Amino acid sequence: MEKITLVCMGHEPDLSAHLILAAKPYKIDVEVVDILRDKADLEFKRDSDAKVAVKDGELVIERFYPMNLLQKLSMQKEAVDDWRELTESILIDWNYDGAVLQPEVVDIPEKKTDLVIGRYKVPADAGTIRVKITDLLSESWEGNVTNG
Repeated sequence: MEKITLVCMGHEPDLSAHLILAAKPYKIDVEVVDILRDKADLEFKRDSDAKVAVKDGELVIERFYPMNLLQKLSMQKEAVDDWRELTESILIDWNYDGAVLQPEVVDIPEKKTDLVIGRYKVPADAGTIRVKITDLLSESWEGNVTNG
């Protein structure tokens, strides 16, 4: 059985039944979420955003905005003084094969008061660099940076 969540603004009370009937012979479970009626329970997930670059032989994380964490804290990204305060860890694979992250740099502060570094010397043999940044909610952003 497939589960479908339908998000709408206003709907007929029998919408779910009509969709289930229309899908026959396939069996579906339909959840109808009405943003006008259910807005107190509604929470949209947003992807994190980051800017990572190689500058002067260093991998530099210029910014990181964990959008779901900011939403939970009721903060706008402009209100973030230091992105590192919202970051739990940074993993870096200097030669990413396109499939499996094999971090050679694991930046996880030992104490809660410490912050991740955010700047890392790029090895001479680095190829495609894969970066994984995890926020305090354990949600992460991943992206590639080309060396050179």
